[in-house]
Amino acid sequence: MNPCRILFFCMLASLCLRSGGAWAQVVTEYSVGITAGSFPTRIATGPDGNLWFTEAGSGGGGSGGGIGRITPLGVVTEFKAGVIPGFSAGAQPWAITAGPDGNLWYTDINLSRIGRITPAGVVTEFNIGLSNGAQLFGITAGPDGNVWFTDSNFVQIGTITPAGVITERGAGITGGGLRDITTGADGNLWFTEFFGNKIGRITTTGVVTEFDASFNSAAGPFGITAGPDGNLWFTEAGASSSPPFIGRITTAGVVTEFVLPTIGVVPTGITVGTDGNLWFAEQAGDAIGRITTTGVVTEFTAGITRPGAAPFGITAGPDGNLWFTEITGNRIGSITTGALDDFIFVDGFDGA
Repeated sequence: MNPCRILFFCMLASLCLRSGGAWAQVVTEYSVGITAGSFPTRIATGPDGNLWFTEAGSGGGGSGGGIGRITPLGVVTEFKAGVIPGFSAGAQPWAITAGPDGNLWYTDINLSRIGRITPAGVVTEFNIGLSNGAQLFGITAGPDGNVWFTDSNFVQIGTITPAGVITERGAGITGGGLRDITTGADGNLWFTEFFGNKIGRITTTGVVTEFDASFNSAAGPFGITAGPDGNLWFTEAGASSSPPFIGRITTAGVVTEFVLPTIGVVPTGITVGTDGNLWFAEQAGDAIGRITTTGVVTEFTAGITRPGAAPFGITAGPDGNLWFTEITGNRIGSITTGALDDFIFVDGFDGA
């Protein structure tokens, strides 16, 4: 082996935190190109290999929020409401997801609309079929080729086809404060009820089943994602004065809760990493958390500008890292998983 390559591996080994092929997590924050006061909120990986995020703030007194795009190298482009044709002034995009049609779809919490933005930045808004005054939060691509979303105000689950046809469903939902929604391994949609303290399941034909999420009535289920183990994993953001939990619910409705080590961190967004673990944002803790499918929790703060970053949304990026929004820090961050795959070995070190 090339002696230079041996030295390179030795230098990497000095970063190793423990045996078994795990390496130190590295956080990078990006702020250049993000307008002050934009409040980056949720984030998703787009079909173009970039990260797309919502901006719920007005961006320094502008005419509304916007949608941001950031490359894996950190180059930001913003598409602002009231500036981009078809993007109404006063819009406040909240959640965002990659759709089945190669575009990004988002909820508008202020104007009660569903928006679509192409990778080229062309915006189309839809509201025909929505209840007047709907408060739209979570959004995800469904297994039926449609996009599904939650309406907190009218306690409904909605669908929109790629052509823009909206259908609302409310029967069977008894809780309140609908938040995030995701597709489960069972082919159903699963959603959180923040005020109802429940996890809901809805089939693609609209049949709803609800499950109690926690023994703590103030748990406040918030983010939810399909785990690598076939279960659904969710955050509990409501218990600000007591130990918070990450919850797991099987597709049969059996709930298990895992306590977080730090009180008052307010876990919000949650996603699956390329390392097979669950990663979540801690808004009040200014941290990123990781939980294994067996319930082992680790929290990371190094590299996050504190206090006041407020990590909120999180997703797995095309580069193998986790990408997150800092809603009050007005930044986008990335964190490596600590796996060997996070490190790129350049050709200059190859050789006999």
